[in-house]
Amino acid sequence: MQYVSAEYKAAMKQAARNKSYMRISLGLINQAAQTAAEVQGGGFTYFSDIVKPLSSETVSRVYATFENDFSKVDRSMYFLPRDSPAAVYYNAGMVTEKLCGHGDEPVVMIRFNTADPLDIKGLTLEFGDAYPVKLSVETDEGVFEYENEGPSFATEDTFNNTTYMKITAIEMVNGVGRLRIHNIVFGIGITFDNEKIVSADMKSCISPISENLPSIDFNVTIENMDRYYNVDNEDSAINYMETGQEMQVYYGYTLNDGSIEWVKGGTLFMQEWSADDKLAKFGAVDIFEYMQDEYKRGEYRPEGITLYDLAVDVFDDAGILPEQYWVDPYLKKVVVYNPLPMVKHKECLQLIANAGRSVVMQNRDGIIMLKSSFEPEKEVAANQVAEYGNVECLLQDQPYSEYAAFERDYAQAGGQQYFMPRGKNYIRVGYVSESISNEEGYFDENPVITLTMESAYTFHNLTLLFGSIQPVDFMITTFNNGEEKKHFKSRSITERTVVYYDFIDTDKITIEFTRAKPHNRIHLKQILFGSQTDYEITYDDLTATPYGTKLEKVKELRVVRTIYAKGTELKDLTSDETVLAAGQQEEFEIEFGNAVHGLRAVCLINDVEQDFGAAITSSSSYWCKVRITKPPQEATKVVLTIRGYEYNISTSMESTKLNNAGSIQTWNNPLISSAEDARNLVEWVGEYYKSGNRYELKYRGDPVLDYNDLAYLESRYVEDLMVRLEEVGLNYSGALSGTLVARRKI
Repeated sequence: MQYVSAEYKAAMKQAARNKSYMRISLGLINQAAQTAAEVQGGGFTYFSDIVKPLSSETVSRVYATFENDFSKVDRSMYFLPRDSPAAVYYNAGMVTEKLCGHGDEPVVMIRFNTADPLDIKGLTLEFGDAYPVKLSVETDEGVFEYENEGPSFATEDTFNNTTYMKITAIEMVNGVGRLRIHNIVFGIGITFDNEKIVSADMKSCISPISENLPSIDFNVTIENMDRYYNVDNEDSAINYMETGQEMQVYYGYTLNDGSIEWVKGGTLFMQEWSADDKLAKFGAVDIFEYMQDEYKRGEYRPEGITLYDLAVDVFDDAGILPEQYWVDPYLKKVVVYNPLPMVKHKECLQLIANAGRSVVMQNRDGIIMLKSSFEPEKEVAANQVAEYGNVECLLQDQPYSEYAAFERDYAQAGGQQYFMPRGKNYIRVGYVSESISNEEGYFDENPVITLTMESAYTFHNLTLLFGSIQPVDFMITTFNNGEEKKHFKSRSITERTVVYYDFIDTDKITIEFTRAKPHNRIHLKQILFGSQTDYEITYDDLTATPYGTKLEKVKELRVVRTIYAKGTELKDLTSDETVLAAGQQEEFEIEFGNAVHGLRAVCLINDVEQDFGAAITSSSSYWCKVRITKPPQEATKVVLTIRGYEYNISTSMESTKLNNAGSIQTWNNPLISSAEDARNLVEWVGEYYKSGNRYELKYRGDPVLDYNDLAYLESRYVEDLMVRLEEVGLNYSGALSGTLVARRKI
């Protein structure tokens, strides 16, 4: 779910909504140019990076240098490390050694290493605060001169038959300064807004248990009365569009003060486009549509591998860069042994997600996410606990009592407190600090309670139930994967204190009590976590009565465990007749139907082994590559045979009964081998199958909702009915509307 202002939430709930907007940015990037571009020559400072400006990586840290009106003293710039082989530099982009001014004109020379010259529609340059106000771009066609007014420069000029591009700074905004290029895009961006957009619809689907892959489909129709997007128009940008180009979608909504709050709708990738004399249509999809290659590196690992590392290996094999994906750190805790089968990379991610009780999805920035999707186990600890305190009881839903203790204004005579026992058979009183505050209410050592979650998750508010006396101040710090996220103090403290805060992707919380009333301990009875969602779908939001379906009950859920053991029988795993070319070192790729190990390649003629140097150069449990290192002098027919061992595979079952009647569901994920992983999967998938109610909703539309979100659905029969969104449809035609498919969450 996208997080927006309270003003946005309030305005969207109004009976009469304000005006909505939409904006679509389409990058017309020449992918061949972007990939083949290479900066030539020297002339750059020692701290320059001439590669990253050609990628999507941005410059976030700028070094202060001695140039006119450049260096700032507002702590936004960094000092340069000394020039040495061991020095490590932030990405500063391209920075020329030569300064523009006094007759010098610094140059950046780029060549395109392609077989044929390129036609490049447009050029976009990011310079930063010190930018050229006059520059030239030289290509095979000639020299193009431009004036520039800001840190970003863009031109729609077409550079035809291009093999090189020479960018020259003629005059700088700061008089005398180096030419800095933070980012280069060989192309332009096109933006459609309300004036052009006729209609748009987006539909996203997900399986909350990773039963199948997610999908996002987006279609937009724009006005084309000027025929700019006709395929026969030589000046049209449509002729430079390419499959896979990035599309950014934004939705805007007018707040009651007249301002517009924008919500990013998604980052998608062009799939198809067409136009006539009136309308142009564009279709885009998520990144999974472009992950069609097979993963062949699946191996049985007796030492094990974490699902985190396995996912990283799949991404690496698919050519997905680290900045293009995010893997939940929780998956570092789950170790598997079995090989991934030879399936598409995206299907491998699906298997990994399911084995780790996670979902694989694309977020709105186009990043592939493997994110845990279960309510984690929670643990509590404290740095100091009184002998009679019970810190482990803070997360348990049971009644608590209090002991009358020698603290100022604490002991009561109304019969609600107990005398301390002589022995150590203490009743449950929750957390009590060992330290007692001084006359000013401060501690020698602040009491600290630490909450640790099995995995990061999101919840809204935290409730602290104190005893008959409460602290004065406490500090809350939230973490994710060891990184501090938020640090804030609470002072409005009552016996039941609710901390109203959206704890987003939090896996650790510390509560530090910084001040109490004089001569008092900290007494905390219970900690309650708030709901995992604060979003409500009410009858006023719906445009039609909800359509509910009672799904078929599942009587029993079974999860298969697959256990591998090395085989001992040497076999001819494959035997294929082929012709070895004369004098050529050839390579052959071979696939296996079963998981194998201990491979050896031989060439046979009439069942007699020949020494043609058949060597296995790389292999996995289902695949190998063979190279002929000693080829024959003339073409020779041989039987190429792979000898080795098959793994012995056995199975067992973990199961759970869900209902007295219904179907039996069997879940077979080849990664699952341990009993613990199988039990976790049984519980997770079983919880999903227990929730047998499905709802189809038509509503007014809200861009903040994502697939897999939780929400409360207003019901005449069930209080606090929570649902999980499996399909989200959003339509725009000047105003918003939408559809939802949701499943009840138990």
